[in-house]
Amino acid sequence: MRFLGAADVLQRGFQACHGLQPRDSDKQELTKSDIKLFKKHYGSDPAVLARMWHDMGETILLETGKTIIPSNDKTEKGFKSFLIATHFIWAYPKNGEMLASRVGVGLRRVQGENLWHWVRMIASLKEKKFVWPADIYNDPNGRIYIVSVDGVDFKAWEMKHPTMTLDKGCYSHKFNHGALKYEIAIDIYTSQVVWISGPHKAGVHDKTIFEEKGLQAKIPNGKKAITDRVYGSKAKPDTHKKLALPNPCDAPMLANFKARARSRHESFNGRLKFFRSLADTYHHDLKKHAHVFEAVAITVQYQMDMGSQLFDA
Repeated sequence: MRFLGAADVLQRGFQACHGLQPRDSDKQELTKSDIKLFKKHYGSDPAVLARMWHDMGETILLETGKTIIPSNDKTEKGFKSFLIATHFIWAYPKNGEMLASRVGVGLRRVQGENLWHWVRMIASLKEKKFVWPADIYNDPNGRIYIVSVDGVDFKAWEMKHPTMTLDKGCYSHKFNHGALKYEIAIDIYTSQVVWISGPHKAGVHDKTIFEEKGLQAKIPNGKKAITDRVYGSKAKPDTHKKLALPNPCDAPMLANFKARARSRHESFNGRLKFFRSLADTYHHDLKKHAHVFEAVAITVQYQMDMGSQLFDA
């Protein structure tokens, strides 16, 4: 399959989604109204999806030594499946029938492995995009504040406990509902996610995840992660050394810098929840939630890479 540009992706996106007027295939210029309408159905600019499709065909996974998209999937049918998966994580229809009718395919095409295979392939771009820049962060003469860190909850059907009616460990006080939690670290000076961890039960404290799931160990001595106050609550002494918490004794410029870093991180969390699969209550197999989260996070990262950057701290 030949390289697809933004105009090619927009054309195929209009054809794939029922209710959209097919676009003239000879028309190469992308209008703002076309792009706006495309984004309403897929969540991203066609140029973003064009870059993701290209990278999926070029990125070699360390685990398999093969590209994310097998050669037999680099077809028009494969690209439509990619669009279906993108629409799925963006619009998150309530059932397979709604999704099948929207994209004009049979029900089997949007259920089970036929759908999740493509969600996982989008998520697999994390190997290319979410990379911890150890050479920069380990530089003893480099910057002290390297990342902002936060835990974010997403509503999900509550997991049943083997013997009890509910698993209270999955309870989120933010939502008063069952949820799953992910830890995210974002570089302070670039719009780049460098670490994700999860899913974790929503009842697990953010600082516990930070201390026990690997991120604390990755932060070099002498470097700090900017976090909100909850990370300092009863934290271990070794943990405090790597945290830049809100501090009333900070100079005004430093206090403002920390506040902006936390705010820009919340902005990223908010972008994740533009996608209905993370904004609504997740109703699929909880074991697959990580694939959805990673696919959405990757898509948002590509959006930032292609012009929609976070504001500077």
